[in-house]
Amino acid sequence: MSRILPAPQRDFIGLEGKVHLATGGEPPLLVKHREAFEAFARDKSRGYDGYWTHWKVDDEVRAQIARMMRLEAGDIALLGNASDAIMGVVSGFDWQPGDKVVAPELDYASGRYAFASLKRRGVEVTMVPACGWVLNEDDLLAACDARTRLVYVSQVNALTGQHLDLEKLSAGLADKGAALMVDASHAFGAVPLRGDLSDFLVTACYKFALGLHEGILGWNRRRQPDFAPDGAGWSSADPGASPADYVMKPDARRFEYGNAGHLGAYLLRESLAYLESFGIEAIAAHNRALAERLIARLTRLGLEVMTPAGAAKHAGNVCFVCSDPEAVMRRAAEEDILVWSDNGRVRVSVHLFTTQEDVERFLDRLPAFLQ
Repeated sequence: MSRILPAPQRDFIGLEGKVHLATGGEPPLLVKHREAFEAFARDKSRGYDGYWTHWKVDDEVRAQIARMMRLEAGDIALLGNASDAIMGVVSGFDWQPGDKVVAPELDYASGRYAFASLKRRGVEVTMVPACGWVLNEDDLLAACDARTRLVYVSQVNALTGQHLDLEKLSAGLADKGAALMVDASHAFGAVPLRGDLSDFLVTACYKFALGLHEGILGWNRRRQPDFAPDGAGWSSADPGASPADYVMKPDARRFEYGNAGHLGAYLLRESLAYLESFGIEAIAAHNRALAERLIARLTRLGLEVMTPAGAAKHAGNVCFVCSDPEAVMRRAAEEDILVWSDNGRVRVSVHLFTTQEDVERFLDRLPAFLQ
């Protein structure tokens, strides 16, 4: 039976006495992460046997991630960060002059910059504008044509908090021949993931997944069976016929050129087990209900809310335009209320440990923070 939400704040390090609404930037770690670190340290001191235990933990984590992404364990690569995962995908295409890539204009810099780097190869980069702060999926699909080879979107937009309709995008791209790369960094651990709807699913681990600053690449081999990155390392390949030859690993480990982040895997194993103990559907419902409350109250305060209303259109982040967001963040922090500020807006994040009282305390104090 799944545990009841909200999650006890005593399960997290340093959360007592705080209203933590900054998970979209940095979440607290779990108390059980102390045990995970000790387990890693003990194994690291065991020499050869401990080293191979690290890799066994990596495989356990791959299986956990695959379940949450609706992929297979062999589809999962453990990488340095989400940007590495994005470039691992971009590097694997045989780009030709006249090819086209498409991304939302307001999407995260990692994907936009990776696409911009293709201009020197003669690839056309199309950035689709939002209507106000909201991206229309139909506009994104309309920007794709027969020359489009890759589309990049975030499942949950880091700037605005909008949750895209991935089923609509996946179905709309089916007859266009374009691959879909989804960045789930602000969705992983907050709402269900649908790796089965994309060709590539990339994500950071240090936000709603409650992990460290590492990345994951989910390679949907059923949709892209022959895909390979433009690179190799000792961990991503097996020996070939001569010292100058190699054979790529048959699964997503071909993207892992060297050691995976073993410590991160030990911690992520605990994080994902903890999230699964509540159930991702229940966590999503909890987050979206609190986010709806935030959107409604912020709108009544006359603020320019960037996050669209409607449970399916957002996840755990709610954002509003602010002339001095850092001042709001600092004033809130003086009262042990943590939010995030950058890019001319304040981002308020709810997660499984957030209570209704936390949200109300922030909303009640917000007018004073805005002065």
